Amino acid sequence: MDRFPPARAATRTLAQHHDADDLRAAIVQALAAAPVDVQALRNAVWTYVRGEREIGVAPGVVILALTDMVERAKIVPDAARDARTREVILWCVEAYFGQRGGASV
Repeated sequence: MDRFPPARAATRTLAQHHDADDLRAAIVQALAAAPVDVQALRNAVWTYVRGEREIGVAPGVVILALTDMVERAKIVPDAARDARTREVILWCVEAYFGQRGGASV
């Protein structure tokens, strides 16, 4: 059984801070690309979420950060942005809690 990080404030090393910044930039860049490489985007989201989970960031905070990344990518039309937001949040939940259907990550 997976154990979730303890309820504490997330603390990062300088390297973890830089890694998170790099992953956020990669996610925004992948979101803004045309056409979107869905597999690369999903891998970047999963890597970012797993890193945030390891240091104790709450899932809601991670979802808010990813939603902000989708907004910064300036995806148009609104329906496409909303669909991409739902997709990214689904990947976030899968990466944080495990894949749908109960399979462990």
